[in-house]
Amino acid sequence: MTAFLTLFQSRRTALLQILAAGAAATTGLPLWAQPLSSRPIKVVVGSPPGALGDVIARLMAQKLGDALGQPSIVDNRAGASGGIAADYVAKSQGDGHTLLVAPDAVMVVNPFVFPKLPYDPTKDFRSVALLGKATLVLLVSPALNAKSFAEFVQMAKDKPKSITFGSGGPGHPSHMAMELVASRLGLQLTHVPYKGTSPALQGLMSGDVNAVIVSMAEAMPQVKAGNVVALATSGPAAKQVFPNLPEFKESHPDLDISVWFGMFAPASTSPDVVLRLNTEINKALGQADVSKRLAEFGLTVTPGLPTVLDQLMAADRARFGPLVKALGITAN
Repeated sequence: MTAFLTLFQSRRTALLQILAAGAAATTGLPLWAQPLSSRPIKVVVGSPPGALGDVIARLMAQKLGDALGQPSIVDNRAGASGGIAADYVAKSQGDGHTLLVAPDAVMVVNPFVFPKLPYDPTKDFRSVALLGKATLVLLVSPALNAKSFAEFVQMAKDKPKSITFGSGGPGHPSHMAMELVASRLGLQLTHVPYKGTSPALQGLMSGDVNAVIVSMAEAMPQVKAGNVVALATSGPAAKQVFPNLPEFKESHPDLDISVWFGMFAPASTSPDVVLRLNTEINKALGQADVSKRLAEFGLTVTPGLPTVLDQLMAADRARFGPLVKALGITAN
């Protein structure tokens, strides 16, 4: 009787394996991609509700959930310049159920700025997909009386350190963008850090600083209201709203700057799962409702393989790493 049960169980197991393999072959999808459980897909983001990162995370969570037939949620873990969210995902199980949406600073700048980072961007994650690039805009106070980007540059050269600029904090994308402009064009500006770009923009409008670089979504309302003056942009997306603005890269070839967002999985995630996620994300980015929604925030979608994101990070680390070290930028 025991031998019979053992034989029955072994044949039953073999049959189930054959059926499972057949199902995968029929659908053409990895077994993970099929709705095997009710566990939700958790998309973690290091920004509060309503911020650009949160908007992107919610769109991607919804599209992934719909495509894979599983529930999805967004987990907002703001703090430490995105480090809290990144550390959480880095230590999560690599089964495709916990993902990170993060801007470039989390993966590129933070390792150079924070002396003790709890995660390693080069070892703790697998790139899933580049989600998009956000256009940046240089804004100045009307009181500065700079009518063009060329005039702004000349003012800064004529009086070194006299022009002040606000940023979202040490190492923040708004900080690094302005420092890169200054470095490449030979300018000496005075940095005034704030706790976020919203306070920095308020500082500009109140006259506490002369300039800021912020996202197009943040810039548009204030430019249209006449509270600030737009002088230059980081990408062509702004041309639709500000057709006469020059791009930074017209002044220097290494000023092709933007804030990008990517999706990442824990390093232990299998390549098959990453590829499946990448496929569904690229499908979502190609949908009109997604691209339209992101365009409202000045974000240009950029579908591609995970290697595209890997290459972008490597290039940005090579560019921003030496700049951070040269300027001695640190965050506590």
